[in-house]
Amino acid sequence: MFRLTICCLVLGAALAKPAEKASDKSASSDSELLHSLDTAITVGESRGLNDELQPLPKPTTKSAIQGLMQHYILCPGEYYFTSTNYPSNYPNNDYFSFFLTTTDGQSMTINCNPFDVESHSTCAYDWLQLGSTKYCGSGAVTASGPCMSVEFSSDNSITDSGFNCTITV
Repeated sequence: MFRLTICCLVLGAALAKPAEKASDKSASSDSELLHSLDTAITVGESRGLNDELQPLPKPTTKSAIQGLMQHYILCPGEYYFTSTNYPSNYPNNDYFSFFLTTTDGQSMTINCNPFDVESHSTCAYDWLQLGSTKYCGSGAVTASGPCMSVEFSSDNSITDSGFNCTITV
């Protein structure tokens, strides 16, 4: 456990964004919105969290472009995220996205159970996308890999109770 903490601390320090020089400062631009390893948030042991299930921070951007998504680096442990208002129905026109990676390329598994999102044969209305696969309807959803984009979108009509997803690294 101590080794993992040190690993995450070292990784976090290596990824820390260096201070800007006065000459580098300019007016606000789209480049400030980019979320890359320079602005990634390390979640887990390096932040002093324990072995209990930990919530992911809510994303601060609403972009479907991977380079603009909030980026979380997950240390070994268990985390969760839910649809907005879970276990009550998620709102109409809801959207969030983020990108997950693990320290040292470790595998992660995302398990969403329960999962209840408006059903459609091509998931055209409301959907949760994990990686390149869109999910809708009801039942359990599972995806795994060393990195994963997560995106949720709802349209302007029917809503359901949504989902509670657990991430295990």
